[in-house]
Amino acid sequence: MHDLINRLKEKAGITETQAIASITELKEYVKEKFPMIAGAVDNLLNVQPTETAAASATEPAAVTTESASILDKISDVFPGETGQKVEDFAKSAAHKAEELAKEAGHKAEEAYDAVKDKISGLFGGDKK
Repeated sequence: MHDLINRLKEKAGITETQAIASITELKEYVKEKFPMIAGAVDNLLNVQPTETAAASATEPAAVTTESASILDKISDVFPGETGQKVEDFAKSAAHKAEELAKEAGHKAEEAYDAVKDKISGLFGGDKK
């Protein structure tokens, strides 16, 4: 597993803590989507933080332009067609999550405006 962590650090330009967090999140995501292989995923992606990672766990994770493209590097970690499928799947999931977050933000903004208008109406309208 240390080979994978080192490869992520080198190829994606991220810290060991970020690499471990990425692997752990990927592991949990795959287990959630494919529960029938959860045991195999746990065995394959069993990540134990090293002393270096544990010591820097309290440091905030810095996002760099290199780490922003980590989704493009998944197929480098998992070779062949499977890696490309995992990469495509992760990109699709990230895109959908981003769309949902934007939609939720727009809906929250609309709800805020509606409430503001109602409260403003209670007190005689908008007096700017």
